[in-house]
Amino acid sequence: MTTTTQHVIPVFFATDDGYAPYLSVSLESLIENASAGNLYDVTVLYHDVTEETRQRLQSMATDTVHIRFFPIDQEHLKTVQTDKNKLRFDYVTMTIYYRLFIAEMFPQLDKALYIDADTVITTDIAELYALDLNDNLVAAVHDNFISGHPETSDYVTDALGFPVHDYVNSGVLVMNLRELREQHFASFFSGLLTTYHVQSIAADQDYLNVICHDRILKLGPEWNTMMAEGEALTHDPKIIHYNLFGKPWNYRDAPNADYFWDYAERSPYYSKLVDGLNSFTQDQKLSDAMKREGLIRQAAQIPQNPVTFSKLARNGVRVTL
Repeated sequence: MTTTTQHVIPVFFATDDGYAPYLSVSLESLIENASAGNLYDVTVLYHDVTEETRQRLQSMATDTVHIRFFPIDQEHLKTVQTDKNKLRFDYVTMTIYYRLFIAEMFPQLDKALYIDADTVITTDIAELYALDLNDNLVAAVHDNFISGHPETSDYVTDALGFPVHDYVNSGVLVMNLRELREQHFASFFSGLLTTYHVQSIAADQDYLNVICHDRILKLGPEWNTMMAEGEALTHDPKIIHYNLFGKPWNYRDAPNADYFWDYAERSPYYSKLVDGLNSFTQDQKLSDAMKREGLIRQAAQIPQNPVTFSKLARNGVRVTL
């Protein structure tokens, strides 16, 4: 009798209770496109998720896609809770930081995928995991929202200290966990965060870009097709990322919303998602517009701060591994 060895693909998500319905859609899309020849070991990092939510999401598991929940430990949580960058303009959550501790929290893994919960996967992610990172720390896709506005583009150049075309989105990552550990990424990040409290428009993402700069492998846009304004979307998206403000569960006419609702129909949260879409108010739409304006306004202001990554570097502080 012959046996077949499955390739194990570690995949990480992060969520709280509020984002669980959207995570369920991403999980459904991963499951439907998974290959029977692989084992997808999905770990959901969390801090504030009820037992009912965990059970509902774990009920989606299959023979080839295992789903487990792993709590963020108090020591790591304490590090980020004390920082003023815990607010994101699109959603208030601490889960944005959890990906930065994966290498340290899972020392048995040399490599993994990290995928944001507000995504839909249209292909077998084994293809992405098979990518050779060489000695790069992560692989990611350029952030086209940031490069699509003068204020945010100048923010990267002036406040972070490198050209905007080098700036990547942290919503989809191939992570070289072994190299991140060898470079002591987590402690380096925590030291910068708690020592200098650099204000940023995308806290986790900005730190990742600055710390890993020159060791980021750029992926094609099909692996993180974002909803940025003013740029054509790829015609063959492999992972669609509903980042920032055009969420398909709030706006049925959002770009690539049909992909989301196709998978959502088979989610255990489908009725809740429909109710949320139907109850999204004009005031909430106005709030989205105001948050977008606030993000761009803050991007224009931050380079004038006395402490920025670029100013720290000019003063001899090591900000990049």
